[in-house]
Parts: sequence; C-alpha cells; structure tokens
Amino acid sequence: MSRVYPRLSMVVPAFKAGDTIKRTLDSVIAQDYSNLQLIVIDGGSKDQTVDILKDYDEQIAYWVSEPDKGQVDALEKGFKQADGELYGWICADDEFMPDSLKRLVDVFLDFPDTDVATGGCRRIFPGDEVVDTSPDPRYLEDLTIKNTIEQPSTLWRAYLAKNVGPLDGSYKYAFDWEYWCRFKKAGAVFRSIPDPISIYHFSGENLTSSGGRKIADEMYRIVKEYGPYNGRVANVYRFLYRWFDLHGYYDADLLEKKPGWKRSLYFAVLRMLYRRYDPHTINSYNWNFVSRQERGRGW
Repeated sequence: MSRVYPRLSMVVPAFKAGDTIKRTLDSVIAQDYSNLQLIVIDGGSKDQTVDILKDYDEQIAYWVSEPDKGQVDALEKGFKQADGELYGWICADDEFMPDSLKRLVDVFLDFPDTDVATGGCRRIFPGDEVVDTSPDPRYLEDLTIKNTIEQPSTLWRAYLAKNVGPLDGSYKYAFDWEYWCRFKKAGAVFRSIPDPISIYHFSGENLTSSGGRKIADEMYRIVKEYGPYNGRVANVYRFLYRWFDLHGYYDADLLEKKPGWKRSLYFAVLRMLYRRYDPHTINSYNWNFVSRQERGRGW
C-alpha cells in the first residue's frame, strides 16, 4: 500500500545566491515529493538570483525578491506563506541528498507522536574535505549546551511552530539552535535517523564560516537561557573560550607545543571543573570552531 505523504512547506531564504541557488532548487525538485510547497524569499539580490528564480517559476509555489532585515526576516516571511503540515528550510547554498525528504517524513508516518524529525548531514569544507555526521545518541540531552541538530536535515510540525512562536530575530547566527531549545522546552517529541539528509557547503562566505566572536556571544546567550546548572555552564564555557581556547589549548597541534607548566595548569583547571560539574558537560564544550575563526585558523 502506497503511503500518503503530508503537505510539506520548504522555505529557501536567499541573498546574492546566483552561484548556488540553482543547485539548491534542483535538489529540492529532484526529491519527487509531490505534496511539496516550495517557497523562496530573496532579499532583493542584484545578481543573477532573480533570473534563476524566474526560470523555476512553475516549480516554486511562491517567491518574492525584496529587501529584508536578514535571514530570520526572510524565513518568517516564508513561513507566513506556508500551508503545510510539516515545515523545514534549506539555505540557498546547501542541497538535499537524493530521495532524502521522504526518508525523513517517514519518521512522522511511522511514529505519529513525532513533533521534530532530524537526520545526519554531509559537510563539505573548503578543499573538498567531506565529513558525514549522524545524530549522537545524546543529541537531545545535550541540546541545551551545544547545537546537536543539523538545521537543513530537520523537519517539524506546523502546529509546533505556531505554539512556540517565530524565530528570534535578535540572533543572527544561532537562531536555529535557539529555536530547537524552545521546541524542547515546549515538550516536543524528537526522533532521529542516521541517514544524511542534506549537504552543507562550508565556505568563507556563509554566516557560520565568518561569525567569530559574535557567534560565541550568541552561544553564550543560549546556554545561559536553556543550559544546565541554571545556565551557569555558560559562564564556564566563556571562561574556557577566553582563557584557553583563544590561546590554542583546544588545538591539538598548538597544545603539544605549550610549555609543560601551562599544560599542567590547563589540566588542573579542567580537574577542578570536573569536581564542580559533571565531566560530560565540561567536555561538551565545543566553541573551538568559533575560536579558530577569530584567530584566522579556518575550520
């Protein structure tokens, strides 16, 4: 018996995406998901983005090109046009793996109490390094101390989005993570599959490749609001970031070059933190990618 797939609204925020948006749109259309509402919100691009959107006019349910206040504003414009039972978004420089959306929607069909379904992601870094991720067994437990969810590999119920409210436009970089934390706080039922659903292209131009200290500040806000120990872990993470990470202690090649007394001090601080907090929480610190950006070391 063939499955009846629910209406899925997929929003694509775009700005100056002329070099990549065709790849994104092709990957969505190739899903062969007949009950799909494809929405594209462009921020008034002056490159070839609009010409490309015109070429896809028959496949896109709704699109507009006009100035906006950034990615959150574009996404909220898109979700206001959404009429699906399930929501998702993918940025205009990423793409879906072949036949991946149905695999993710199958989670909702197999487990009707599911509110959020997420999967793995294929990450492509500058230099063509490829890393496939899969949701960690503790991804939901650890969600309030680090972003364990791959945004383009995630779908959620429309009613959940309406219950928790819009994306928080005070965030520029970590608004997706803050959104997942609100889902969790609202009691949403999360389920995951190991399959890579999307392909995330890292470059020097996308937001998470260049945010540096601004990303760290937003990560601090989220851990402070939602994290364990009444948010006090945020202060610990910021301490580790400023006094150790920015000085190379979380880079294996730099740590081994530190004088012995400095390494001993670093490990003594960690042991002290282990006594006050559980070791897993301390070891879950993952701001190194931001530190590397701030220090010009790339990913």
